[in-house]
Amino acid sequence: MLTSKRTISSTNKQKLVDLVVDAHCNIMVAPEQFVHVAFSDGVPIANKNELYIQATVRVGREKNQVIRLKQALQDSAAKILQVRENRIYVNLLEIQSNWVMEGGHVMPAPGEEDEWMERVTKALAAEKKAE
Repeated sequence: MLTSKRTISSTNKQKLVDLVVDAHCNIMVAPEQFVHVAFSDGVPIANKNELYIQATVRVGREKNQVIRLKQALQDSAAKILQVRENRIYVNLLEIQSNWVMEGGHVMPAPGEEDEWMERVTKALAAEKKAE
């Protein structure tokens, strides 16, 4: 969830979506379909921040991955919005993978995505065949 003080242009929203997806996929090595981005514009934010980014990551990531993701989001969002880095607040929350469902299937732990994709693809194919 990206919450901003001001309305963000459609162009900059797309740049921010691309940033979040690219950073999450490249740094956390997660499939693109696991990344979802939502915006809330025109919301008062404390401490003179311009943008508040709250994202969840599955428990089991290396500490340096989490730090790199936070830094990438903060630095690049500041460039996109043309504000100082210290005006971008990033809050990453770690969650258990089994607390989340994607496409009706419990999410895999980090590193188990390939097996999960194969299993889910087979399940979806079987469902379609049964229809």
